[in-house]
Amino acid sequence: MKLHPDDPRLTAYLLGELSADEAAEVVRAAAADPAIGLALQDLQGIQSFLTNTLAPATAELLPHQRASVVRAARQLDLTDHVVPLASLRRSWKSFILPVAAAALVVLATLIFIKLPGDSPPGLVKLDPSTWDKEVPLEIALLPAPGPVAPGTRNGSSQVTGAASGRLAEQAAARDRALATTGEDFLRKVAERLRQTPAPPSNALPAINPRDSVSVITDPVLPLPIHAGRASLTWINHAVRTEHQLPPANAVRLEEVLNHFNLRPVGGAGISQGVSITTEAAPCPWKPSATLLLVSVRGAQDAAHDVKASFHADPASVSLYRLLGFAPVVGLPAGQLPSRLPAKTTTTIAIEIEPAAFAAPLGTIEWSVDGKPAAVIPVSRQAEPEPSADSRFGSLVCAYVQWLAHDHPSLIDAELVAALARECASPGLSADRQDFITLIGQSLSLKR
Repeated sequence: MKLHPDDPRLTAYLLGELSADEAAEVVRAAAADPAIGLALQDLQGIQSFLTNTLAPATAELLPHQRASVVRAARQLDLTDHVVPLASLRRSWKSFILPVAAAALVVLATLIFIKLPGDSPPGLVKLDPSTWDKEVPLEIALLPAPGPVAPGTRNGSSQVTGAASGRLAEQAAARDRALATTGEDFLRKVAERLRQTPAPPSNALPAINPRDSVSVITDPVLPLPIHAGRASLTWINHAVRTEHQLPPANAVRLEEVLNHFNLRPVGGAGISQGVSITTEAAPCPWKPSATLLLVSVRGAQDAAHDVKASFHADPASVSLYRLLGFAPVVGLPAGQLPSRLPAKTTTTIAIEIEPAAFAAPLGTIEWSVDGKPAAVIPVSRQAEPEPSADSRFGSLVCAYVQWLAHDHPSLIDAELVAALARECASPGLSADRQDFITLIGQSLSLKR
């Protein structure tokens, strides 16, 4: 039996409609193929939801209901109207499970959170005629999760008690949405936030910037494959509407970087339609260091479970720092989501301080649906010029760090302006040209 994640026999298995041999084949296929196992888990979740949601609240009839049933029964010749219960149950389940599965997928992409208040966050059922006008907050204002951060600076403010529990609830709801729909959820959030006023600084969660990490103590960096898109909207509003620089907690490097479609041109690999491309270039604010861009692109046809990590070479790398993905103060670290929807791209930037120039920096090790892919070597070559996308990515990273007061001794207005001039050209795309204009407007404002 050859199965695939969308095979209707998975539904038949859950409904008990397969023979013993066929059911055993499904179990073996799910154990051998993580994608089938995940699909089966999703269907089991839907079945559980239906059982809990559509089951009657009580097994007893009300008096007037009982009387109506008795009257109807007396008027029927039951021998001509009996419907086998097992057949009825099977036909109802066969109809409702696929329909509900489709409905839940749609519902998962329409997750919106109430305005901050006393009620706990959760899913809100909205009128289809008005849901696109609602303002998503709380969960929408949380950044996408990043890896556990040994290099996180200790924030002076701590979140405790009820506020900490509320943050954990919000993060759990966000993680459920990401696990179900991947970046589709973040895209919906960004679309709604573009239609609403930028949130005040005190509505945004406090975040802890990341610091450099020693390769001796932490040689492996798990790579996040999702980033939000809201931060550039907030920056635009602050600079162009309020004529002031945005608050530091509204500036999220990974969100601004992933507003643009960047294509590194270095080492690359592909597996099951999913690809990872890398490019290592000189770091403009720290010439001794290397700025590594890693782009993870989803397959064209379907979502996949993707896990990737950067393995630094201890012989040639001393320190590294993941740019962006700053953890939220008071929020415990959770698992990185790994479901990568089709046609989705996430770019990650890593600052690497090598111990030796032009030496191997490490590797990208990754898997798709649990199957290891070919390891991608990472090295910085002395000769090749950085690509246009690499230079633009460096500009984005420098500008956002300047906005956030990150490493002010290394990144100042003059450096950002010089990088912007280097990237400017007549053939620049409209979104990149607008970004360079935004940088000029930002540099003209007072700190």
